[in-house]
Amino acid sequence: MLERCLPAILLSVCLAASPVAFAAASLDPASVAAALSSVQADAESPADIIRDNPLIHELAGERGAVLLDEPDEPDYVSKDPEPITPPPTHALRIVLDWYVNPYHAALIVARERGLFDRLGLDVTLSPPADPSVPPKLVAAGRAELALVSEPSLHRLVDQGLSLIRVGTLIPLPLSGVLVRDDAGIDSVADLEGKTIGYAVEGPARVYLDALFAHQPFGLDAVTLQPVDFGLGQALAGGKVDAIVGPLRPLERDGLAEQGVATHELEIEDGTLPLYDALTVVANRDTLSRHRRDIAHFMNAVEEAMVWIVRHPQAAWTLISQAEPALDTPENARAWPTLLPYFALRPGLLQVERYRRFEHYLYRRGLVGQVTPLASLAVDVTAPETPSP
Repeated sequence: MLERCLPAILLSVCLAASPVAFAAASLDPASVAAALSSVQADAESPADIIRDNPLIHELAGERGAVLLDEPDEPDYVSKDPEPITPPPTHALRIVLDWYVNPYHAALIVARERGLFDRLGLDVTLSPPADPSVPPKLVAAGRAELALVSEPSLHRLVDQGLSLIRVGTLIPLPLSGVLVRDDAGIDSVADLEGKTIGYAVEGPARVYLDALFAHQPFGLDAVTLQPVDFGLGQALAGGKVDAIVGPLRPLERDGLAEQGVATHELEIEDGTLPLYDALTVVANRDTLSRHRRDIAHFMNAVEEAMVWIVRHPQAAWTLISQAEPALDTPENARAWPTLLPYFALRPGLLQVERYRRFEHYLYRRGLVGQVTPLASLAVDVTAPETPSP
């Protein structure tokens, strides 16, 4: 309807804008009637109506008539549409404490379910070549995050490394001392003079110090031998008399599958305070730069943890398909026993636990000074406290 009335509208505009032209034009009744009658329903376009109308030509004058007679041209430049730019992603590299294993379940699930992607994070899980290297890479600024045990964190910070705990995957101790049933080692006292294999020295020393707390000998009465990732193989092959490290329950089950019967030597209750077996650490000096991304990372891990607990079988299927090396009968059997060890609130910081463990290490002479909590651990998912 608007297109059909356009010539009449333009005529009114011209008359209002150019009274001189109006006066000069031959606006006899017949011309006006002819102009109005040209507005027909079957006109090709509004431009055709305007161009073919003699009255509008007369009002437009010589120059305007030339413009009216020009062919229609598009009033835009035809070109390919601009590509849609995806939201920016922030890269986070997390160096694992070990080769990929079921203890890393929440990280695998968060990755596979797209929880990191949804928060704009490009997360890379990197197994280390040496289990002692991950925290050193973070301290050197070569990775944003790493997995370490809480005992390692306390000792490394005491040694001057700029590390801080930002999350927890396993909030319960997993370490223990394992010996072969046929080794003739039936009690802690029998370990005197023996060789004990370990993967990471810091937590090994902390655990053995507590194990020997009620013995007439200490760490200097045993030989500590690094075996890196080969804890089980070293014990099965007779290279060491015992191993100390994260054993529950994967290492014992793996040895049993090889036909090696073992038993664990346990620390007396109350000797060693509770601690986090697997924490996420960042560089303390650069935390403010990555804090928002790390908070998003921990929120995604928490969502993955909750989904695992609600859907344990679906979670194991997802994990074993994403990481085929984990799809073994031993891991499948161990999976239900691992669920109680997972932290449902990985960002939550248990303040008193960290303080208590730091003071315990100082009393035992395992750290040289008491490090303030603010230099050891933080909850990045909590609102930041404004500086005074």
